[in-house]
Amino acid sequence: MNDLAKTTLTSMEVAQMVGKEHKNLVRDIRRYCEHLNETKIELVEFFKESTYIDGKGESRPCFMVTKKGCEFIAHKLTGQKGTEFTARYINRFHEMEHELVTASPSEIPLGELASYLKAMDRVAHRQNLAPYKIAENFKKVSAQFGVKLTDDFVKVPEHKQMDLSDFADDKE
Repeated sequence: MNDLAKTTLTSMEVAQMVGKEHKNLVRDIRRYCEHLNETKIELVEFFKESTYIDGKGESRPCFMVTKKGCEFIAHKLTGQKGTEFTARYINRFHEMEHELVTASPSEIPLGELASYLKAMDRVAHRQNLAPYKIAENFKKVSAQFGVKLTDDFVKVPEHKQMDLSDFADDKE
């Protein structure tokens, strides 16, 4: 739940942002979930059912709303309300992303680092980066997160190690 909380908003926060009673937003989200289920679209990409403890100490239903879920809700709203909510959730997710980026390495879960490196690897391969360049990038990111890799982790090909100043003497 801790990792999820860093990348989602609670339906209570969303209800406050859109100016709706929480119970009405929960009702709407349940309806969205039914529609998504019918089309076999993964709910967890948008909403994850959860609970919270209210002021009386009782457990109440709520949802953890992902960025996609907020976008989904925003598309259902029109006019001033829709514009206002879109701006608020965008700002809120940017705040959360900034908190994750500025967190100390010990606060970043290893699974999140692994996911980031995997995504970075896909991009690097799509861009046809040389393997040693991919390794250099991995080493830099790993170091930023406090993960030490051996000095010989990056092996630069010999043809990239040649110094052109060696050939300057031949021209004279």
